[in-house]
Amino acid sequence: MQLNFKLEQFEGPLDLLLTLISKHKMNILDIEIITIINQYLEIIKEAQQQNLDIASDFIDMAARLVYLKSVYLLPKDDEGEKLKAELQGQLIEYSQAKIASEQLREMFIGDNVFVRDTVLIKEDLTYDIIHPISDLVKAYEILDDKSIRRAPPKQEKFDPIVSAPFVSVQAKIFTVLKCLMKSKIASLQSAFDKSKGKSEAIATFMAILELIRAHRISIDDKENMILSKQHRR
Repeated sequence: MQLNFKLEQFEGPLDLLLTLISKHKMNILDIEIITIINQYLEIIKEAQQQNLDIASDFIDMAARLVYLKSVYLLPKDDEGEKLKAELQGQLIEYSQAKIASEQLREMFIGDNVFVRDTVLIKEDLTYDIIHPISDLVKAYEILDDKSIRRAPPKQEKFDPIVSAPFVSVQAKIFTVLKCLMKSKIASLQSAFDKSKGKSEAIATFMAILELIRAHRISIDDKENMILSKQHRR
């Protein structure tokens, strides 16, 4: 039988052996081991004569098969049957792996996914929706309200801020101390009774905080301000 095989077609020596078994329609569990060995060695020999680069695993398998053939031909030698069974087991495992890989390949659709080039679509920007008049009125009212809210504040709104008198915290410190010493104020609330505007109230508050920090006054649980001993008459 003329054999025309190229080693680059096979993933390894087991793949080549499975091809030979399939070509002769043999069962892996009942292969004619000598026939398979002879054909495998013939393919390797032909490849060597053609000066083809042969992978080392094909050469290793050839040496293994030569040894198997020599042992298998010995009369009443169990080692040949043992080596044959070992080779059959490897072929069965490899064939099952090939079946599984083929099933996984069929399940994988990534190699069948194609993306076409981007197609430019001309958009029609014509606004052809007809709205009732009530919708247009509401839209105008919303836009008009936004324009009012976005308008800059008028000058008179800044007048109270700009014209507010500047109140010095330092001056308020002396005022609070003076009032405490003359008993004009006694509680925390009374210190703010005569404040004219927010600026003066804030300055009074900052002055009281500064006096507390300097331990010149203190405030009890009833919010009474108490002058320190060194400032009492």
